[in-house]
Amino acid sequence: MTDPVITLDEPAAATPAKPRMAFRRSAPKIRMTPDDARRQSSIVQAAWKSFGEREPAMAFLNTHQDGLEGRPLDIATSSDEGLAAVQQMLAERGV
Repeated sequence: MTDPVITLDEPAAATPAKPRMAFRRSAPKIRMTPDDARRQSSIVQAAWKSFGEREPAMAFLNTHQDGLEGRPLDIATSSDEGLAAVQQMLAERGV
């Protein structure tokens, strides 16, 4: 008995698929506290009002500011003191 010959015209036998999990565990999600969410919302609204447009406001919030030693969005979201510092910076800019 000889082994069957596979030519290029014939499809190769499919290899058995690996069994898959019916579901996958997702990584734990880090959820914001209600206070963090309140501060984030407040600073986004203040920046939007100060700059008048979305793009410059988001650029400001997401760019490291030397006066704050960090990103304004992170600083403002982390504490009420941070929120006040970013709001003060926006007021001083007078944009």
